[in-house]
Amino acid sequence: MRALSLAGLLVLGVCAFEARAEGFGFVYVTSNVGAASGGHAAVVADGTVYHMQNSSDGLLLLVREGWSSFHLKYSELENRPLAVARVDAPLDVTEHVERAFSKLYVEQELALAHRQSLRDDVAWLEAATRGQPAPPLRGAGLLDPARPGDADARALRDAVLAQAGSDSLAALDAASERELARLAAAPEEELAALRDALSLREAARALDRGYGLDPAALVELPAEIDGGVDARERAGLEALARRQQQGVIELVKSKRPDRGYALLLAQARYLAARRSLVTGQLVLLDAFADRPSAESRPAESSMPDAVRERNRADAARILSQLRGEVIGGAQVDEANWNLVEEIAAIVARDGRADAGGELSALGLRKLPGRARSLAAPALAGDPSAALTRARARLADYDAGLHARWSYDLLHHNCITELARTADAAYPTPAETAAAFGALSSPDDETFGYIPWVFFDRVRERLRVTKVGYFPARRARELEQLLATSPGFETRARESISYASTIYTPLFRDSAFLLFTDDVFWRRPAYGALNLFFGLGYTGYGLAALPFDHGMRAKAGLDGMLWSLPELVFMNVRKGTFDWAR
Repeated sequence: MRALSLAGLLVLGVCAFEARAEGFGFVYVTSNVGAASGGHAAVVADGTVYHMQNSSDGLLLLVREGWSSFHLKYSELENRPLAVARVDAPLDVTEHVERAFSKLYVEQELALAHRQSLRDDVAWLEAATRGQPAPPLRGAGLLDPARPGDADARALRDAVLAQAGSDSLAALDAASERELARLAAAPEEELAALRDALSLREAARALDRGYGLDPAALVELPAEIDGGVDARERAGLEALARRQQQGVIELVKSKRPDRGYALLLAQARYLAARRSLVTGQLVLLDAFADRPSAESRPAESSMPDAVRERNRADAARILSQLRGEVIGGAQVDEANWNLVEEIAAIVARDGRADAGGELSALGLRKLPGRARSLAAPALAGDPSAALTRARARLADYDAGLHARWSYDLLHHNCITELARTADAAYPTPAETAAAFGALSSPDDETFGYIPWVFFDRVRERLRVTKVGYFPARRARELEQLLATSPGFETRARESISYASTIYTPLFRDSAFLLFTDDVFWRRPAYGALNLFFGLGYTGYGLAALPFDHGMRAKAGLDGMLWSLPELVFMNVRKGTFDWAR
């Protein structure tokens, strides 16, 4: 797949090329406030980035994403410079590394999917115990049974019947009904299979009866952004429709019992592409349609209107670039198309990430999955006893996951597991050392789990050919600004957080007056000013306590805390450009 270039905002085409060069490398992400204060590390191999993150439930999980989305999150939005130490290794070494990380990724994905299935079992048995309808099924809400006979859906059905057989859909519906009856008679151990059969039956009926798109499953782009489909985009949408049509046909002919969601999604994407061609306006599925709406959540008071406006403009600019690259360039594979759906969903939310996921999460495959409750057969047996056993199974499985992947600051963190996985690229440590130049695992160092210590180890011990540096967003924009408006006045203005034209102060960045990431000898003096500023801001926050729930007081206290390292020439705080969380 050709790497996407978001040139207007992100300048990621160059970054992606650099990241792909010379085998693989270890990435060091410098610090920023909060959970980012210790820095971060990753491995990049052939343009794919692997890194560990601590999940909300305390599990250390592997994240796999493209360099573009990784750079976007850390360098652009979190304003953190990146360094990449490239290891001198032939293609087969890179392949071994990718294989090791892919194996762990698949292992974790399967484990998390199984946990979700166990959670769904509990939810279904709880509903049965209470006499309530079955919980909504993912993807069932993409198509609307109240809109049968859609013209494009009928054309899709005719194509399926022509290639899969005139009785293929009726046979699929009947087979699903028989399977549902069988599973409902002894449901406890096969609730996941029952849900799969229910999704497949719905997908078959949606296709046979020509269900149209549910309007609630679609993105509503602002009128000023919703430009018409041009000739190049029409060609890309035609390619997408053909791709989805063939996918539907292959899924109908497949024997996989778990293909119901995939079949629903393929139908919905086909219909969205065809509607785009008919109306001349881009129609996209909403990747976040099941999230709470912006109106149902309190507004993030730390997000000024000016920042929202800039975020809105940034997102619209990215969408425009993606339209040109993906749709206009006919790069309509699943991953690229999902990226278009994600950013369009964020644009539609008026630049608010609190309702639809943060822009920093872009590229993590939030597939459209609007759910809907379906009529399900009554479950045999005692649902209360089955529920007790299902809860016990879920608790046991959760305990096993935590025993295997719980986060531990010293012994099981983003550095130790990243290095151990890389070192597992070969069967023996000796083979890995021969391939890399040395083992990357920091287990033999007291402070090896600290990201910058780990990165120094990589540079010193592994066969590193060069280190590439990627500046943070503020540094890059400041350089561009100084190129057009050089001089002391520009530098002085941009060094003050409240006067800067590049950065807008946000409470989550803490209260500070002066940037210190681009100075060294003056840093202690700047830090002292920031410390006193934070003290004064805390007093202001205490006075505002009845009105802002302590938000300003916390920002002032945090500002004092992050000013302390500056007194000894260390910089942590850099400000962020991330969206409201």
